This record gives sequence, C-alpha cells and structure tokens, in this order.
Amino acid sequence: MEIEHFSHPDHPLILINQVLEYSCELVICSGCEGPIWGPGYSCTSCYFFLHKKCAELPREIMRCIHPRHPLHLLPKSPYKGEYGCDRCQKTCKSFVYHCSVCEFDLDIKCAFQPGFFEVDSQAHQFAHKDHPLILNEEQEYHGEGVQCCVCKEPMSGPSYSCTSCNFFLHKKCAELPPEIKQHLHPEHPLRLLPNHDMICDFCNETCYESFLYFCIVCEYNLHIKCAFPPCIDAADQNQRHQFRRLMNPLSLKSISFTCNACGTDGDDSPFWCTMCQLVVHKKCISLPRTLKTELHQHPRIIHTYHPQKRIESINKYCGICCREVDTEYGVYYCPDCDFVAHVDCSGEYGDSATEIVVENEEEQSVTVDDQFNEPSFRVVREIKHGEERIIEEIEHFSHQHNLILTDKVDDDLKCDGCMLPISTPFYSCASCNFFLDKTCIELPRRKKWQYHENQLILSWSRGPHDLFYCNVCRQYFRGLRYKCDVCALWIDVRCFKSLEDSTKHGGHEHPLYLPADRKNILRCNIGGRGLRPWVAADGENIPHCSGCCVSEESKVFLKCVVCDFKLGMKCATLPYRARHEYDDHPLFLTYINANDYQPSCIICEEDRDPKLWFYRCEECDFDAHPECALGKYPYVKLGGVRTCPKHPHPLALVVKTEDYPACDTCGELCDDFALECTDPNCSFIVHRNRKQCFNSL
Repeated sequence: MEIEHFSHPDHPLILINQVLEYSCELVICSGCEGPIWGPGYSCTSCYFFLHKKCAELPREIMRCIHPRHPLHLLPKSPYKGEYGCDRCQKTCKSFVYHCSVCEFDLDIKCAFQPGFFEVDSQAHQFAHKDHPLILNEEQEYHGEGVQCCVCKEPMSGPSYSCTSCNFFLHKKCAELPPEIKQHLHPEHPLRLLPNHDMICDFCNETCYESFLYFCIVCEYNLHIKCAFPPCIDAADQNQRHQFRRLMNPLSLKSISFTCNACGTDGDDSPFWCTMCQLVVHKKCISLPRTLKTELHQHPRIIHTYHPQKRIESINKYCGICCREVDTEYGVYYCPDCDFVAHVDCSGEYGDSATEIVVENEEEQSVTVDDQFNEPSFRVVREIKHGEERIIEEIEHFSHQHNLILTDKVDDDLKCDGCMLPISTPFYSCASCNFFLDKTCIELPRRKKWQYHENQLILSWSRGPHDLFYCNVCRQYFRGLRYKCDVCALWIDVRCFKSLEDSTKHGGHEHPLYLPADRKNILRCNIGGRGLRPWVAADGENIPHCSGCCVSEESKVFLKCVVCDFKLGMKCATLPYRARHEYDDHPLFLTYINANDYQPSCIICEEDRDPKLWFYRCEECDFDAHPECALGKYPYVKLGGVRTCPKHPHPLALVVKTEDYPACDTCGELCDDFALECTDPNCSFIVHRNRKQCFNSL
C-alpha cells in the first residue's frame, strides 16, 4: 500500500507490515520519535519512517484542555528549533498539534488517551495475547466473584476463557467492534481503547471498565454500557421506525439526551430506534408524518429526523415563532419552499389551525391543492429538448394577443404585471408594448393565502387608465393584483410575493418575517375576524421603517427577529435597479456608502440622510432619493391611450409635476394624475382622480 503524506511531500510512503529495521537497528518514527515495532510506513528514497497510527492521525482535533480553537497537526515545530508541549512540558521536534491563535501546542501522545498508540484490534486480541481464548456457548456458572476482564461485570452466559490464566470475557465483550458510530456523538466514529479511569461524557460517571469508546477528534469518552444500553418495552412502530425504551442503568440517575425528533433536551428514559440510531422522547414516537397548517401557504409540512435526514435549508428561523431553528435535529419543513418550523410550534399552534393529514406512501413532493392549481395562461406552442419542456407561446388572461418567450431585454423595460424592471426570460406581445415576467406568468389564477380566510383571485383590468390602490403598501399601481371578492381586499402582486413566511432582502443580513400580530389585519373582515389594513386601529404604535425612517402607513411591515430592523412594505418592494433620464446608466438601490461625506440628491439637489436607502450610479457618482429616482408613481405605466365619447381626440394618462395646467372641467390646477389630449393642437386636460372631472368624459 502506497500513500502520499503531508509531512513528507517529496516521496510516497510504502506500508510495511513487519518490524522495520535499518542497518540492523530499530527505526524511529518521525511523527512521535518512538521506535517502530509494528506496521509502519517507509520512504524507499530517504530515511523517513512513520508508525501506521501516526500516519493516520487526524489533521484537526478539538481538546478539552484547549476548547476555544481547533488544533491543527503540523509535521514539525512552528517555531525556530524545538517546541514545548503545554500539557507535559516536554520539548519535542516531531509532530505537534498547534493553535496559531493562542500559540498552544500538544505533542501527539498528549493529544490522545494513554494506550492509543498501542491498540489496533478487537478487545479479546489485545486484552489477552499470551494464550488462545476458548469459546464456551453454554450458560456456564463460573463461580462467585468471577468478573469479565473488559466490563468488570459478573460472568454469565456465553464466554471466552483462558484456563491457564483464569482469564474470562463475556462473548459480547470479546466481540465488541473496534469502531462504532453512536447517536450520542454522531459527528465522528468512536474507537475502542484501553481505559485509564476516564469520565464518561454521557453519564458523567468514572469508567471502571478496562476499555471504553473514544473519539480521537473531540476527546469524547463513552462507557461500553452507555454505548450499548439494554432495551425493553417495544414501542409502537411509527414513521418506519421500531422504537424501544432504553433502560436506565442503576449507576445512572437519569439519561440526559437531546431528542432527534424535536431538538429539545430530555432527562428520562428515552426511546431508541435500533436501525437508525435515533433517540427520542416518548411523546415524539407518535409525531404525525405530515401536518396541515394555515400559517403556511402550501397545504402540508413534513417532519424529518436527524441524523436520518438533514434538510438543506438556508432558513434558520421558525416560520411560526420566528425564533432560531437548529436543523441538526428534527423539524417540520415544506419541500416546496424554504419554510421550517419547530416541532413544538407546529403541534401546539391550535386545533383549528393544525390538523393531521394522512400520508400518501407514494408521495415524494407536496404541492398546492388541485383546486388552486388553475394556471393563469394557456399553452399555445411548446418545444422539447430531451426531458426539458420550453413553453414558447402562451395566451394570458390579461392580454388580448398571444405572448412570445423572449430572452433579450432592454434596460428600460418594465413588467406590466408587477411594474418592476423585467428580467429574462419573459413573455412579450409582438403587436403591443406589453411584457410579463416569468414569475408573474406562473402566478395561479386562484390562490389560497395563509393570511386570508377566503381565496384570492388574480385579476387584471384592460382599461389603460384604470388605477388601483394596494391595501398593503398603500401605493397606486397598474398591473396584476390579487383580490378577495368577499371583503374587497386588493394586493399588488409585488406585495403578495414579498409577504411570505420569510423574506431574504438584500438590505439586511437576516431573514425578515411578517410579525404574528400583523397577520391578523390581513384576514378577511367579514364576521369580525380581522381588520383590513386601511381600517386598522389608529392608536397602534407603528415602528419606523429602517429603510426610509417613516412610520409605515399601511401598518404592514416586516421584522427581523435577530436585531431591531423593521422594513415597511413600501421599502420592502423597492426595485433593486432603476433608470432615470438624468443618467445613462442604471441606478442601483444602495444601503450604505462608506465614502458618503456630503450626501445630496442630484435630482432635487436637497440633502440626503446617509443612513437611509438611496439609488446610486457608481460610474457617474450619481445619488438620488428613491422617490426622486423612481418618480411619484413608480408602479403606474403612464401613456396608455383611450378615446372618450365626449372628446374627439385620444387621451393619455400623465402625471403633472410642474407647469400645472388648469383642468378643463373644474378649472383647478392639474398637479397629479391627469388625462391629457394627445393632439398637439389641443390643450384639453382633466383630473384623473376626481370623479366629477373623470365622469364628465
């Protein structure tokens, strides 16, 4: 066997399974400076030797004597000349475990339990090497006071013995595996080593057996009886596990453990799955496989155990209580999104909110209910590349013409669904200036929302001058919206996409959540179950938004559970990229500028607060307030043309911000939304948002 070793990079090392000799003398290990009596590695080109044990040492370990940082294995002293071991105070030149932060050093013998370098086989092979051991399968009584030489327990049952030396071993002790993986220490395997009155890290009792299981990386000790506890009382089988109760040995007052099912601590007799090495509370053996909760948009969340299955989730916070979740242990999670929840939170939220769902054995993924799977488009043409399906042309309910898949985008284009800068791929109309982002195309026509009792319907108005007011962010918009036909709640799809169980925003390092008390005001107000955002109590203490420092008018905001960061929906839905006629380059939403010594807005020429968000072009050193960069109504597409019975020319939707003309109906200045004649020879203009002026057309 040949290996490459970091301590001798010039040549490979060859494994030799007999006593190494060089010029008729025993050779010295370059790792521990001890003689090599057994198997070792040798370099055929130069005088370099390593014990097999030394060659297989881990490159990094944690030790109780130095718990702050890991220790890294170095082939020689990190200092000039020798180094001094901080445990035994001896000086060495060979291998060292070193912490560069604290300049802490351990020689490799002090880094491991005594006897580690002498053990390399099963218990009966190193416990009694002088004579062969004879197996006795009978339930023979060996006499009073006869003990097993490994576990120090009285002899009974099948055993190995040496009659010459009066040496006895239980059969189970003689056949102990040299290495195990244990649920009590799942990070690394445990090796069977001689014991020197060490403390068991599970029961905190001194180990009096001749051997124990030991982790060479973490310096973790485990009794043999703690590694293989007796089991009684078979529990009901659930979730494909056969749980059995672990008996509490008399020497143990209690068994302290962390439940693999719920992640909370226990101090009782736990239940153990012998196949999966799971340790759980008694109450957790009956956890339902799936739950249904109104707190989450998808109909089911699934329970998973660790270490049987660890979910790969970037979300570290519970979607119910918003506290941190340790995914090293069992959680409920949604396979369709990044929702995770504590087991206790999922089960204790309330009978009306949570119900058990019968598991489908064939089910691999949980998706939304069929009644809410109605798409908002019809496929007209598609192509297939192997198993990939590409929809090239669709018919969408919001537009009179078919839409074609496009992958080339102009920087100035906006999606007509959410009014945000469009991203590829998207769908466009060949006849009209109409575009829809792929994310807006995929929105279902009907949606069961976790914050609202009645279903929401995706809606669109074909009138080019129709304006809507979002009840969440309190801004005018012209695009796709979800509405409730029962309570007339209107939500812009921008806000709808942001109101998830958790949102990761570029302006903050932690996930943001909709607080539990905010969810109630999004509920349907029919029957007194909640207040709509626009009629919420005025006496509430609404916090200021960390993005704009303004109290959120809609009273719906996102909150960070880690720090005091709050974000109003107006800032939470700001586009990351924007365009302005004063700059040829795109502007990007900026959260901090270290070189911002004299902050001012280029557009309005007024000072900016450097702590608040703004838009910036790095190439031109162009900074602007969000309202200046985006305009007063960033989510309204201006210029839509329509004809009216009482005016001969087409009218376009405009916003007047300067040189206000007088309305042809009421005579007052048009300083906001207006309908203006497109004929250059006609100066007709009327207010858009005044009913008497608009209805006069």
